[in-house]
Amino acid sequence: MEHGVMKPWHVLARRTVYDSDWIGLQHVDIRLPDGKIIRDIHLVDYKHPACAVVPIGADGSILLIDHYRFQTDTRGWEIPAGKIDAGETAEQAGARELMEETGHRAETFKQLGRYHPSNGSSNQTFHVFVARGVTRVGAIQDTNEVIGLRWFTLNEVRDLIARNGILDGLSLTGLLWAIALNEI
Repeated sequence: MEHGVMKPWHVLARRTVYDSDWIGLQHVDIRLPDGKIIRDIHLVDYKHPACAVVPIGADGSILLIDHYRFQTDTRGWEIPAGKIDAGETAEQAGARELMEETGHRAETFKQLGRYHPSNGSSNQTFHVFVARGVTRVGAIQDTNEVIGLRWFTLNEVRDLIARNGILDGLSLTGLLWAIALNEI
């Protein structure tokens, strides 16, 4: 089969199993291109897309957040990230998250891309930016999750990644994307 000639999958039915303002779970029945019907595929329905920012200082250093995550009972280095609110662009959300989680602002934002982290089971979308000219302008607003901040050199970030010192997938994707595109 050539790329791009596959017939579409058809959604036959959706049943909501759970729903909240943040997330939902649906059972979906579909018909495959060959006519086969699959019932009760689990779809995690994220209500909002999300964004993340790789913050770069004037000297080329990278600002990371020391975060605690109760879901995995882990603490680790992450880039600022969060949901995109209604009426907000991905870039505006990135600037807001950078300010809330670090007390910093950026002179410029450049979108590196967007992706679906688990497209076999969810509709979640992440937008990733690199922010340049990052400087402190205020206090950290999100003090419940943020333990601290630290500036890292590119070599220190590479070492963290190589030693499995960054466990958050969105942070890994953002940092590796920025490295691959020579944005750091």
